[in-house]
Amino acid sequence: MVKSFQEWCCPGLAEGSPGVGEDEEAMIAKNRQIDRQILEWRNERRNMVQLLLLGPGESGKSTILKQMKILHRQGYNEQERQQYINIIHRNIVDCMCAILTAMENMGMPYEDPARASDAESITYLKPCSAFDTHLANESGKAVKRLWTDRGVQQAYDMRADYQIYDCAQYFFDNIDRISAPDYLPTYEDILCTRLETTQVVQTMFDYKNISFKMYDVGGQRTQRSKWIHCFDDVTAIIFVIALSEYNLKLAEDNETNRMVESMKLFSTICNLTYFKDTSLILFLNKTDIFEKKIQHVPITVAFPEYTGPNYPRECMEYIQDRIIELNQSETKAIFPHFTNATDTNNIKFVFGAVAEIFLENNLKSAGLV
Repeated sequence: MVKSFQEWCCPGLAEGSPGVGEDEEAMIAKNRQIDRQILEWRNERRNMVQLLLLGPGESGKSTILKQMKILHRQGYNEQERQQYINIIHRNIVDCMCAILTAMENMGMPYEDPARASDAESITYLKPCSAFDTHLANESGKAVKRLWTDRGVQQAYDMRADYQIYDCAQYFFDNIDRISAPDYLPTYEDILCTRLETTQVVQTMFDYKNISFKMYDVGGQRTQRSKWIHCFDDVTAIIFVIALSEYNLKLAEDNETNRMVESMKLFSTICNLTYFKDTSLILFLNKTDIFEKKIQHVPITVAFPEYTGPNYPRECMEYIQDRIIELNQSETKAIFPHFTNATDTNNIKFVFGAVAEIFLENNLKSAGLV
């Protein structure tokens, strides 16, 4: 029999004992209530699948968390969608300013010199915070004129040489809708937004009678020290790597190849003694961008030893094999999946396959299989 907190600390005090007053009885009842709550919390935690999203910055971890909300938590209501308006406008300003700065650094002119005034009106918005940026209709028109300028397009084609978000083209192509006075973000808009994660974000949901708690943590180098000591009992790690970043440089130093950095980080997490018994699920993300990019940029920029055909599937599988072989344990299983985090149907299918792993484990624990 497990003693309550009160019985363990004060064995002489028991409810209904002689000499025990009303205050003491109230204290005993309160302690027993706390004991029950602690026991319930422990049981809930024991029966919950806890998933830790890890990976480098901009790999798509936060997008996967958003998909869980859309798929398993009734999505975003109107008020929540409105909260993304300024963030989306901020993304558009940041992306256009990145192109304009690159044009200046590379000495690239506008096709139409009149675009210089449009550029000035957009760079004027840059000092605003993510939650204060607002694109009025006129600013939206300036973005559209800049985006259709041939000089801006040429600079965008050279985006591997500077830092710009993947969402740039999507938002620029939809600038009329996004800068309209009655604009309300769609789910696709929300999934495409970029906002750096600087703290632990979590979401809880149920799927096939299994309770899940998923954590998203900062992916930038400056955030990684927060990872290890915070999560000592997660059920599994979902490690996210962006396939499309094989020819890009890190935002932190603009020198290190992002794929090389991702593989180093994966190797560190995979082989850490701390996670030796933790299941590891590998999401090779941004397949949609990768399939377009591979037509123009071979993966030999990151894997010079590759001699296979320059076809998407073959290249994706080669990168997958190179990553999995970093696992130094003969007993640790890695479950890889190719993903497109902005595609709700794809994530629904992939997460369904992931959940089956835990469902099977639960059935084994119950002696049913």
